[in-house]
Amino acid sequence: MGSSVYREIMTDYERQLAADKRSQKSRVQEVYTRIPHYKELEHRTADLSAEAAIKAASGLKEDVMLIMHELSRISDEKKKMLADAGLPQDYISLKYECPDCKDTGYVGGRKCHCLIQKLSQKLIENNYIGSGIYDKLQTENFETFSFDYFSGKDLENMEMIHSAAEGFVDSFADSYRNMLFYGGVGCGKSFVSNCIAKALIDKGVAVVYVSAIRLFDILTDQHFSRGEKDRAGYDTLFSCPLLIIDDLGTEIISSAIISELFNILNERDLGSHPTIISTNLTLDEIKTKYNDRALSRIIGNYELYKFTGEDLRLKRRREA
Repeated sequence: MGSSVYREIMTDYERQLAADKRSQKSRVQEVYTRIPHYKELEHRTADLSAEAAIKAASGLKEDVMLIMHELSRISDEKKKMLADAGLPQDYISLKYECPDCKDTGYVGGRKCHCLIQKLSQKLIENNYIGSGIYDKLQTENFETFSFDYFSGKDLENMEMIHSAAEGFVDSFADSYRNMLFYGGVGCGKSFVSNCIAKALIDKGVAVVYVSAIRLFDILTDQHFSRGEKDRAGYDTLFSCPLLIIDDLGTEIISSAIISELFNILNERDLGSHPTIISTNLTLDEIKTKYNDRALSRIIGNYELYKFTGEDLRLKRRREA
């Protein structure tokens, strides 16, 4: 996903803004038809506003006050007309799909949350749906979660993890938390990640779920190719509301790419953007594979959850 996707999204903003203005124009014409005198008051308002500006420039404060009083009276009269016609007071105002950025994608020169979500959604479509993981959400979620494959200490541990995952979803809007899922192959780490992803996506949260291999492809492109192939995807990794990195440790890495990973984790932490990481590595193996700085970033700012028990995939096959 690159600049063409960004241009496509910005073109959509332009179309939306044009549609907003057409809709407003239609409502204005409706009001003028239903309430003919309203149009006269609109023209009178424009004339008085221009006159007030001239008076203010001339320093005629008393004249300006009189005009402002008349404008206030006209405003009240227009509101009453709309109310008498059964219309809300803001009926002919310009209405935006996103009132924060006024359908431009930016607020004060920074990406609006709606633009971040649109970019995130594109990344989901490219890296989530395209890899088949999106389909897993239909079968791997809190509704399909079962404790039947666990027993003893493993059951107690999974009940604790399940409760923590639900708590993460419930408190997502009000708290900043990161989670690291680690443990043996097939112990449910990706399943629980999918549960969280599905629950938050259903709440309208933009979730970027990317495999470690795909993530490091993006980082490698950014580092060695100056991000020409996937700049938008790279930027989204820093700012999406939730980033889930699955299967950390399966990728081929270099010191340069580890630094890129650290930058993402560091910037997300500074911006209080939650991250969930799952890995088959032990904490000692993470320390060996990555550097101490990356390890301290993960361990120091993440809740650690160790998954225990048998490989659930093998267990299900035996019982099938």
